[in-house]
Amino acid sequence: MFCMEDYKQKTKDLYDEYAKNFQKRTEGYLKKYLLKDANLFIQSLNGVDVLDIGSGPGRDSSYFKKRGLNPLCVDISQTMIDICRERGLQAKVMDIENLKFPDSSFDGVWAHTSLLHVPKRNFGSVLKKISSILKEEGIFYIGMKEGNYDGMEEDLKYKGKQRYNALYTEDEVKREIEKHFVIIHYSKIEIDGSRTYFNYLCRKK
Repeated sequence: MFCMEDYKQKTKDLYDEYAKNFQKRTEGYLKKYLLKDANLFIQSLNGVDVLDIGSGPGRDSSYFKKRGLNPLCVDISQTMIDICRERGLQAKVMDIENLKFPDSSFDGVWAHTSLLHVPKRNFGSVLKKISSILKEEGIFYIGMKEGNYDGMEEDLKYKGKQRYNALYTEDEVKREIEKHFVIIHYSKIEIDGSRTYFNYLCRKK
């Protein structure tokens, strides 16, 4: 068993240590897998202020900035946030389970494969908070990894380090999303024949 502090700290420690490795390994991910969805996200917005939750090294926000948006990166890893700032991005260290923004702060929220680090018991409350910080009819993009798991996991890419992963079926995620959002686009990504991600572009109810 783990305590609440442990799962966040271990996940943070992993990303602090492997931030540069992660940046190098995933830098082409948006162009290869997410470009259509990223452009749909941009086109659906009613403004330019967007929050990139669990931004990592700022890969997606760098693209958004080039497209004329005003992205703010938040991540629990100080090292990831340092890389974002080196890239000229606005960035803050923040726990995605405790987003400290007033209601109606953003035109859009982007959360690709970051909320999979939130325990399933807390997933609904995080979605509710995201809805509250979006402006009226704000746009939310979420990508999650397919599976059936909720706990600490080791990853061979990170030499025995552990991070928290919550893997879902599509129906599980859809049920929670539809409490606060209307789904306007769906996509699915398969990588290396072993990993499947499903993505939803949504509008705040």
